[in-house]
Amino acid sequence: MELIRIYSADERVETINRIYTESFPVQERFGMDIIMRLADEGVLEVFAIMQSGITAGMLITIVDDVSAYIAYFAIDKAFRGQGLGSEVLSGICSTYSGRQVVLEIELMDKNAPNYEQRIRREKFYTQRGFSHTGRFIRYSGVTYEIMFAGKQRFDKAAFDRLMDSRRDKEFQPLLFDAGHYSTYIFDLDGTLLDTLDDLTASTNHAIASVGCAPHSREEICSYVGNGIEKLIHRALPEDVTQEVFEKAFAEFKAHYKLHCNDRTKAYSGIMELLSTLKAHGKKVAVVSNKADFAVKELCGEYFGGLADICVGEREGVRKKPAPDSVLTVMDELGSQPKDCLYIGDSDVDIATAANAGIDCISVLWGFRSEGFLRQSGAAALAQSPNEIAVFTLCDDNDS
Repeated sequence: MELIRIYSADERVETINRIYTESFPVQERFGMDIIMRLADEGVLEVFAIMQSGITAGMLITIVDDVSAYIAYFAIDKAFRGQGLGSEVLSGICSTYSGRQVVLEIELMDKNAPNYEQRIRREKFYTQRGFSHTGRFIRYSGVTYEIMFAGKQRFDKAAFDRLMDSRRDKEFQPLLFDAGHYSTYIFDLDGTLLDTLDDLTASTNHAIASVGCAPHSREEICSYVGNGIEKLIHRALPEDVTQEVFEKAFAEFKAHYKLHCNDRTKAYSGIMELLSTLKAHGKKVAVVSNKADFAVKELCGEYFGGLADICVGEREGVRKKPAPDSVLTVMDELGSQPKDCLYIGDSDVDIATAANAGIDCISVLWGFRSEGFLRQSGAAALAQSPNEIAVFTLCDDNDS
């Protein structure tokens, strides 16, 4: 086996591109023209994996003086099952001797359709000297766990510098660590429950009562997050009188009290996540800007004993992003900031966690997009409820 570094003019690029395209789903790939341009510029290193004079695989790395990051590594189907992968890994470690060799693996998500394949891949790497780092990287809409070999300890700062040095329009990685927490504090709307249909119905009922035209579900989605008073303010024209606002607000509260659970539902995977957290002895709370009566009714209906404390908007208590309700919940549960994780779907939740001095995971199944959450300072992102367990229950799962 031989690793041959290639550039855009090499005749093997066509074969490399075929193996690359066959081995990685479209959402995980960059265009081969971009890759080879970066290879010519020295940003990436591209290798043909040669076996008996035949291109048997491909390898793409990002390298500096401390780290060698295996961005893509694939063996052609015709050469799989012959031990070539082990040879290549050994060759990579030799090529980058003295550096930490870093690679990514798919998350050990039990709900993934290829979970067994993921387990086999993780076992393959650990048997060949790679170790878990507890560090995650997300780009192109996919999150991976980082593993490393070649050094006794993973140099996280050096790896992060390497990734930062390669950022461009096409590559914007988000890096974050696994955390270990005793207390999980959740937002409600857009995080645990999909409440948007009922919020839309009650908002449109309220503004219709004062002669205003209805809004679409998408428009209402953009208004939520700062409490029901703000929701009605945003749904009404800017120039309405206080009297009109108060009438619409009263109509909303009366209607929503009766209809807050007509079409609301828990997001897929939420009940399993909460059950898993309780099975691991974790404390669970809900803190929302929704009216307290609705929070308590919905949490009682959906979560029962799975949530220890549930609080909403109350008279005399500042709403999120002020940390007041979160700090009260932490005090009632006897939890310290270092032991707490906040989970939410909005910029308000990111700010709330920061103001409370606790870690935050932003979720991607709620009311805000990944781009918006990144721009708002999201430190970690979860694609599904089970990813929260993957990110935070590593040690518990291993025991």
